Amino acid sequence: MDQNSEISLPILKDLDRFIKISEAADLLGYANYQSINHMHKRGLIDVYSLPHNKLKRVLLSDITAILEQSKSEEQNYFKKALSKNKRGRGRPRKFN
Repeated sequence: MDQNSEISLPILKDLDRFIKISEAADLLGYANYQSINHMHKRGLIDVYSLPHNKLKRVLLSDITAILEQSKSEEQNYFKKALSKNKRGRGRPRKFN
């Protein structure tokens, strides 16, 4: 091999791996793995079965995408809540 030719290594953030559904539930803040199964039934996440293994797995990139999406939705919610004019405690609007 020529010394001038370099082997291009993949960037670590581009590498993906499978994780257990219980690990995915922990990352998303759920109590147990059944929440991930419900998400799969609703079509929100893909679940994979690897050869020579009965356990189901999910891609770590799918979990991080869900976390980023929920984070941005949460930020948008708080921006909208802060931008609205808040009324004080008083009579409900229908009685004014």
